[in-house]
Amino acid sequence: MNKELIQLFQNQNPLDLSQSLDRYACVSVILRGPQDDLQIGFIQRAIRAEDRWSGQIAFPGGKKEDWDKSALHTAIRETQEEVGIILTQEEVLGQLDDIQARKAGTLLDFFIRPYVFYLDREFEVHLDPNEVADFFWMPLKHLTSPAHATTYGFNKEQIALELPAIALNRDVPLWGLSYMITQNLLKHLNPRIS
Repeated sequence: MNKELIQLFQNQNPLDLSQSLDRYACVSVILRGPQDDLQIGFIQRAIRAEDRWSGQIAFPGGKKEDWDKSALHTAIRETQEEVGIILTQEEVLGQLDDIQARKAGTLLDFFIRPYVFYLDREFEVHLDPNEVADFFWMPLKHLTSPAHATTYGFNKEQIALELPAIALNRDVPLWGLSYMITQNLLKHLNPRIS
């Protein structure tokens, strides 16, 4: 594994919301490629009426179940279930800040815990069509380019917000919790990014 990447995540104390919130979900932020040309794996969620994030750009993951041995196990299990990628503990670079979930600008009583993985091997993707419409790679250079900075107009439940986003050459930009997780990742990968 890339030692320089590992060092970027060492001696970090990510924000831990488990002292104030009991319920949470875990996601896998998967990186690949050389450090000067990293790519990040995203999913586009399946269109489902009961999913509050239906059709949105996200990271593979899901809620912690009682039988999960740890939060990391949740991220690994959910990633395998959603996209068929079998991650290992040895591929973990680190953990990002916990992020409290939101709905229409209101904080919810659970949080998201992101784990960062680095893959330098071949693997197959097998999507669960009930959960995921697509898995794709996006170059880090695209995500950090000012040319792709945009906003997302959120209009729901009589609330209208203009939120920061990144255009991904798809119908839906990267916004919301996934945008926040990505920004936290970018700060780890390049401390000069504000």
